[in-house]
Amino acid sequence: MSGLPRQTMAIENMNRLLIVTWIILSIGCTQRNDSIEIVVTEVSGSKTDNHKNEFCSDFTISQEAAEEFFRKSELTSLKQLHDEHNYLPCYSYGTASVGSKSCSWEIRAGNTAELKCGDIVKYYACDDCLKPQ
Repeated sequence: MSGLPRQTMAIENMNRLLIVTWIILSIGCTQRNDSIEIVVTEVSGSKTDNHKNEFCSDFTISQEAAEEFFRKSELTSLKQLHDEHNYLPCYSYGTASVGSKSCSWEIRAGNTAELKCGDIVKYYACDDCLKPQ
């Protein structure tokens, strides 16, 4: 009969280990990764390249539209941005926070964007993130 208490203790220890493991895995899977969440803090204005003012006069985006763009868009390379997407002269610009970093952004009318955090520049593209104006 002395083996029974030892088996019971082993089963209880195994159950505790399983519960602790499950809790740790659950917490790890539900935490957000703030380093990739882009929060648009300001839309500073709209501009154009090469003085194409008449072509771009109607292009502006709201803070909500900018946040939605970054939520829906995908990270891309500069080569893909150039080869596969429309790089139009019209853009809106502003600031964002990525984790604890303050960054600047530009979103162009061709559904492309740049996000600059210090010396790091990331490029984004989306086929249908911006609604036609």
